[in-house]
Amino acid sequence: MKKYLGVISFALIILVICFFAGTITQVIDPEVTTFRVLMICGIIISFSFSFLSEKRLWKKLALGFSIFVGLVYFMAVELMRIIFQGNGF
Repeated sequence: MKKYLGVISFALIILVICFFAGTITQVIDPEVTTFRVLMICGIIISFSFSFLSEKRLWKKLALGFSIFVGLVYFMAVELMRIIFQGNGF
């Protein structure tokens, strides 16, 4: 099972990216709390799976994407929410 965690993590982070893109383009319209919970849980689970997987190409790819998506999410959503909290963001 441990050798497949990298592939599962990579697939999960791709799903998180698709969910983020679907929300940005308003294809799907979840509530704010639902969006934040799904994004944060997806990033954390993907990061955990990639960290626990065997050291191969999938681990490097999944770990890199997890960190990148986590940083982009934090800067694009959470940081802007903190800055523009009073303006209904």
